Amino acid sequence: MLKYDILLIILFTHIKMENVAEMYVEEVNPVNEVKGFTKSFIKRSKSKKTEDINVRDLLNYVKENKISIGAKITEKHFKKNNVDKVYVASNCDVLTLKKFNHYANLANVEVIQLDLDNIELSQKLGKPFLISTVVVRKQ
Repeated sequence: MLKYDILLIILFTHIKMENVAEMYVEEVNPVNEVKGFTKSFIKRSKSKKTEDINVRDLLNYVKENKISIGAKITEKHFKKNNVDKVYVASNCDVLTLKKFNHYANLANVEVIQLDLDNIELSQKLGKPFLISTVVVRKQ
């Protein structure tokens, strides 16, 4: 009989603790904040709009299957003179950026520095790895 009383007390406290934890989670993380909804809408600045244009152009090139990803592959395409544009993440290595600017000046190619870092760029392109540079190939 004593064993059953102890077991009931343990179950009762466990159930009580779960309810407290659930209530705490509901108070800290309302449903709208978890899903990312906000009530206030902020007008985007012009710099954000131009950044969106660059990203939109890049995504159009992705649909046309004209891109290659990565710094080494970008350098190979520069050496083959097969480059139309180069998109670079905001936190790209300085030495790599200088090298691509030099190659771009020689080949008269546009280097576009995005406002996205390599994590955001890889998410935009739907890749599970970090991307610092994207080259648009000539075809």
